[in-house]
Amino acid sequence: MKTISLLFLCFFTYLLNAQEDDLFAELDAISKPKKEEVIATFKSTRLMIGQSTERVRTGQLHFRVSHVFSKIKGIDNFFGLDNLNNMHLGFEYGITNYIQAGIARSNKPDKTYSGTLKLSLLRQKTGQKPFPFNISYFGNIDIKTREYTPKARDENFEGRIDYINQALISRKMNDYLSLQVAPIWVHRNLTDNIEEPNDIYSIGIGGRYLFSGSISLNAEYYYTIPNFDLHQDEANTFSIGFDIETGGHVFQLYFTNAFALHPGKFAINQSGNFFDREINFGFSLLRAFNTSKHKKHKS
Repeated sequence: MKTISLLFLCFFTYLLNAQEDDLFAELDAISKPKKEEVIATFKSTRLMIGQSTERVRTGQLHFRVSHVFSKIKGIDNFFGLDNLNNMHLGFEYGITNYIQAGIARSNKPDKTYSGTLKLSLLRQKTGQKPFPFNISYFGNIDIKTREYTPKARDENFEGRIDYINQALISRKMNDYLSLQVAPIWVHRNLTDNIEEPNDIYSIGIGGRYLFSGSISLNAEYYYTIPNFDLHQDEANTFSIGFDIETGGHVFQLYFTNAFALHPGKFAINQSGNFFDREINFGFSLLRAFNTSKHKKHKS
């Protein structure tokens, strides 16, 4: 009997130890923060007129129409609204959650068609093994279709092509503030002036401050490195405005000194100085569509 009692005692001791180990394992799992992606750093794939680290999710299609009007001079030109300066139409599609492709067309200044690619390389994460930044790559090919003179220039198709490569690095500092730095390299196969460099480098900086769940104040500034830009008397691009989210739409209202809405142009050689009140008013409308059965994600 003593032997049987001893065996039962050992068996129950083993069971109690096993239950205790399971309990501590569950408590450890609860206490350790899960690794989660930080979402909604910005409200759309554009910060203002420049790109953001946000991307289109799998199976989603984004359609964007943007306008920039002429310089704000006063009531004589109805604060710039009398004259349409530029219109930009674009589609972006999420091939996967980390790859998006797009096409676009801008009517001014060069009647430009664009093909775009954005790769979401690293995402900001919290919890175990956190990562502090979002890092994306943006690539763009512009084809200018306006008429050129002389005839040899007009027939030079390769000379109509520009290449844009951009790194996008952002961090959501807290629930309200997000910041981004975005160096960009623009290569032009053929420039309008033989003295102009084919390669131009700029650095974009910007951010957004969220006032509420649907409204944010955004700003961005593109500084062209002087050694790579002969137009030293021309100002860099500055834009400031608001994002307003309403369901599947995002409205952007902004003031900018940019005359173009594709990066091959707005990142370099602007014709007006924002701080000398040479300002254009612009807006864009983004509409998101789900083209698959994938669960809708908050961008």
